[in-house]
Amino acid sequence: MNLALLKGISTYLQNMENILCFKRKEINLFMLLCQDKQGNKHRIYFDMTRSQSGAFINEQEILNTQEFKAPFDNKLARCATYAKIEQVRVDGENRILQILISQKGHYKLQYFWLICEFTGKHTNVIICDESFVVLEALRHIPLSKSWREVRVGKVLQPLPQPSKKPFPQEIPSLSQTLDLLHRAYVERYCQSHNTKKQALLKSLHTKKENLLQMLHTLPKYDELLASAKQYAHYGEVLFGSLHLLPTHKITSSHLSLQDFDGGVLEIELPAFARDLQEAGNWYFTQSKKYHKKAQHLHKQIENLQDKIDFLSDKIALIEQCDELSNIFATQDKKPKTKDKSTQTKDIESFFIEGFKISVGRNAKENQRLLESAKADDLWFHIKDVPSAHLIIHCGKTMPTNAVIEKSVEILVGLYAVRKGGGDFVVDYTKRRFVKPAQNAQVTYAKHKSIKYKYP
Repeated sequence: MNLALLKGISTYLQNMENILCFKRKEINLFMLLCQDKQGNKHRIYFDMTRSQSGAFINEQEILNTQEFKAPFDNKLARCATYAKIEQVRVDGENRILQILISQKGHYKLQYFWLICEFTGKHTNVIICDESFVVLEALRHIPLSKSWREVRVGKVLQPLPQPSKKPFPQEIPSLSQTLDLLHRAYVERYCQSHNTKKQALLKSLHTKKENLLQMLHTLPKYDELLASAKQYAHYGEVLFGSLHLLPTHKITSSHLSLQDFDGGVLEIELPAFARDLQEAGNWYFTQSKKYHKKAQHLHKQIENLQDKIDFLSDKIALIEQCDELSNIFATQDKKPKTKDKSTQTKDIESFFIEGFKISVGRNAKENQRLLESAKADDLWFHIKDVPSAHLIIHCGKTMPTNAVIEKSVEILVGLYAVRKGGGDFVVDYTKRRFVKPAQNAQVTYAKHKSIKYKYP
């Protein structure tokens, strides 16, 4: 973090009146949402990665995939949600931003310091009371690692000013500060994000190629029926010839028998069979297996093709919408708790702001989603269009408008990305108001609608 830019940020924040929220969006990424005296909202992000700290501005909110609930995050929410900004300053020539805020307590105002330290390997976010006693910190630093201890209940010692006078830098104006912060978004966040996006696309393309390979290597229907018929014929001839054989024991790996047409039939006997009767039973078992495979082959093809089509839609959507790569990248990472239900085991799922989102890839998965969802979960569907259903597994906790809008964007995008854009209406309601009907159709009531234009 450049000291001159930090002083420019301090001047920018001095024009703000309230902090609406200050929260983590990623492991080291924080969003500060402020409100000026005119009631306008302003959003600035702080990257608190060690030795790579910085700040940027993006007009759209960056949605996190998980909800951070560490003691630090809980304390940050209590102190910095709907708080009044009393003072903003930079600690002399140190790259430390200090924000004094006040919260209305039960009987009196409570004051807190939000301290963002952009200080190399000791980069930190610290919450202190008005006497600089540490209440919580992103990183707790013991005395064994630094003379300046950062520990709950201990007074935060001031960092000495640099002994050498720094090279004088011109503090950017407000417009220059905003321009630098917007450029930082492109140069820092977008470049890093693009690297992750390309890695995700590579992974998805690999999955698609593997599925295509599986589809191409599936046996043919006629071949399966031919194998079933052949094994059944082996069994019939073998059992029909048992009374003509001198022994039922297996004495060689092959057996020559006369079939029902008078021809000679060479049969290769299974190595594990203990006698000819067991070998005959094995042939009939194999015949049933191949016949069953032939009957279910169309289901395998349909299942693989659905997965391939869905991956193609997802790849196309990620290529068009950069911000979705972070969301889709979490589909295999989240739950640490085991899902006991097998209903949604293979359903496409990802996470937004800690909420699990599931999407059905076909009519069968739509039905499974409906069966597995809880009564208070939110169900989404594109009106008058046969397409995927989407469930937000929220229970009685209502997701924010940002989560709902992003879910709508994903649902419409997965449908329209390769089929063409247009104006869509997405209906959503609680699962309790959705009733299954015939042919994978549903009826629903008490719904709300969101209009969405794609692209």
